[in-house]
Amino acid sequence: MQTTVAEASATGTQSLERAITLLQELASHGSRGARLTDLVSDTGFSKGTVRRLLATLIRQGMVEQSETSRRYFLGSELFFLGSVAASRISLNSLPEHKLHRLAALAPAKYAGSGIRLAHLLCDRHAEAGRDAPPAMLHESAAGRSSRLTYGELADYSRRFASVLRDLGVTRGTPVVIHLPKGPEYLIATLALWRLGAVQVPLFTTLGPQAIAYRLEHSGAKVIVSNGAGRAKLPQDESLRVVSVEGEGGPAIGDRDVSFWLALHAARPLEADATLDGDDPFVLLYTISGRDVPRGLPVPVRALACLEQHMLVGLDARDDDVYWNISDPGWAAGLYYAVIGPLLLGRTVLFCDGPFDVAQVYRVLVKYGVTNLLAAPGWYQEMRDAQAVCPPPSGLRLRVASSVGGALPQALVDWTKSALDIELHNLYGQAELGLAVINHHLPALRRGAIPGSIGRAMPGLRVVVLDGDGRELPPGAEGELAVDTEKSPLFWFQGYHRDAAATARRFRHGGRFYLTGDLVRIDADGNVLYLGLMDDAIHSAGYLIGPVEIERILLSHPAIAQAAVVGRPDKLLGEVARAFLVLKPGQTGSAELAREIADFVTRRVAGLSYPPEIEFVASLAQAGLGPSRLAGR
Repeated sequence: MQTTVAEASATGTQSLERAITLLQELASHGSRGARLTDLVSDTGFSKGTVRRLLATLIRQGMVEQSETSRRYFLGSELFFLGSVAASRISLNSLPEHKLHRLAALAPAKYAGSGIRLAHLLCDRHAEAGRDAPPAMLHESAAGRSSRLTYGELADYSRRFASVLRDLGVTRGTPVVIHLPKGPEYLIATLALWRLGAVQVPLFTTLGPQAIAYRLEHSGAKVIVSNGAGRAKLPQDESLRVVSVEGEGGPAIGDRDVSFWLALHAARPLEADATLDGDDPFVLLYTISGRDVPRGLPVPVRALACLEQHMLVGLDARDDDVYWNISDPGWAAGLYYAVIGPLLLGRTVLFCDGPFDVAQVYRVLVKYGVTNLLAAPGWYQEMRDAQAVCPPPSGLRLRVASSVGGALPQALVDWTKSALDIELHNLYGQAELGLAVINHHLPALRRGAIPGSIGRAMPGLRVVVLDGDGRELPPGAEGELAVDTEKSPLFWFQGYHRDAAATARRFRHGGRFYLTGDLVRIDADGNVLYLGLMDDAIHSAGYLIGPVEIERILLSHPAIAQAAVVGRPDKLLGEVARAFLVLKPGQTGSAELAREIADFVTRRVAGLSYPPEIEFVASLAQAGLGPSRLAGR
C-alpha cells in the first residue's frame, strides 16, 4: 500500500508532537534525569514509541543518556537553542500560563542527588571571570566601601571549609553563624555548604539566653562569631568558637580559632560534599507569638521556590542593582538578601549599622539601586523623616517591595508621590517564602485593591478553610492555607524536634498547610488580610479580623492611629473594642464615637454590633504593643 502525502504529513506531525511531549516530560525530571519506565508512564506512549523517539532525539543532540545510570537527560543542543531564545524572550514577555508552567517545572532542577550547593551559589559564577558582577558590596556605617568577587569568595570559602573540617564539621553538622553583615558572613556560610553542613543563622542582637537555647536545641558545637558576640556565648568547654579578629575585640579564650589567621594558613578544600534535594542546608529559628523559637529545616529543594520568588515575585532582572535591607538573621533577609542573589549570580549588597534614613538614601544613590525590598517600618521611617531628610535627587528606583507586615494605604500613596514608584506589598512566612504577592510582572500584575496583599505566587495554590478544614467559597472569612497537593513550590515538612508544632500546621491532614492568618479571598483571587487567627474577634457567629476594622478606621478623616481588640461579651461572644488616637485639632466626644462606630459598621462584613470606641492620647498608654499598631 502506498502512503499518500497527506498521510505522511499527518504521521510526521504526530511524531513531532510526541517528541515535544517527551521533551517536556523529561524536563520535569530536572537534573536527576528520567528512566525509560518514567517516560513511558509520564507520556502514556508505548515503550517502543518512547525508545524510537529517544533514539532520534539523541542523534540530534537534544537528549543524552548517562552510561552509568542509564538515565536520560536534556541534551546540549537544547542548551544552545535555549540560549538563543533567551536573548529575545524574558519573564516580562511570558503570558501568565507560561509563568505557572515555569513554576511547576522549577522544583525538578533541585531534586535528586549529587547537588553541589557551593557550585550553584558561587563557583559557576566565578567561572564567568570578569563578566560576573561582584559577589558582595559592603557599605559600613561610616561610609567605607569594600567588595568581594565570586572568585575571592570561592577561594576564601574553600580555605575556611578546611578550617571547619578540622573542627569536626562534616555533612549534616549544624554550625551557628553569629556575625554581622559582611564578607566573613558570606565566606563562613558558603564554607559550611561546601562541607554539606547546616547553617544556623542568628541575629547579632540576641542575648545570652536566646543564643544558649538555639545552641542546645540545634545541637551545634561550633559557632562563628566576633569579639562583640563572643562575650554572649555560654561557658561550655565542648563549644568550639571561631572569632573574627578586629570585630569588637580580639578572639577570647585559649581554644578559640582566629578567623582570618586560620583561613590564610589553610589549604583549600579539594572536593565539595554533595547533597540530596531533601537534605537541609539551613536551620532557621522562627518566633511566633508566645511560642518558644521553632527550628525550621530548609531543604536544598527550597532553592526552586526562592529562585522563582526572586525572578517572578521580586522581578529581579539581570541589569538591576538589587538591595534587600533585611538582616539575614530572619527569613526575608536570609532568603532574599543572601541565598536568592547568590543563586542568580547577582551582588549581595550589605549595609552595616542601625537603621538610618540618611544612610539608606546615601546607599540608594551611591550604588544606583533599582530594585528595593524592605519591611513596612523602614518605608514608614522614611516618610516620617521627610521634613528633615527628604528623598534626594538621583534615585534610580524601578520597583519597590515590602514584606513583613501590613502596608497602610497612606504609605503606598506617599511612596508614589515622594519616590515616584509604586510600593508592592508581599506576604510570606519562613515556612513558605513569598506566598502571596502584588506582582510586578505584566502578566501577573493587577490593579491595586485596598487591603489586598496580592494573589497567590505561581507554584502555590492558596485557599480559605473553615474551622473543620473545609474549603470556603470566595468572599468568606477563614484561615489561609496552602493546598500542598497542588503546590509544586511547597517544601515545608516540619519543625526540628517539635512534632506538636508541626501537627498544628497540618491539623486537617497532610494536604493543607495552615498559616494561622485570617483572610478573605475574592472571586478574582485577591487575598485580603484580616489579622492573625489568634487575634480574630468571634462575634455573633462571625470571624472578624481586627486589621480590616483598623483599615476602615484609618480612612476616617478624624483618626490618626487605631488598634482593635476583642472584648469578651456574654451575648455575642466578643465585641470589637477600638482604641483611637485623633488627629491634631480633633476632640473626642460621645457624638464622634457614635459617628465612627456607625462609619465602621456599615463597611465591615459580619460586624453586626457597633465597635466600642475609646479615645486615647497614645496607643502605648493603652497597653498596645507595636504588633497591634496601625497608623498614618
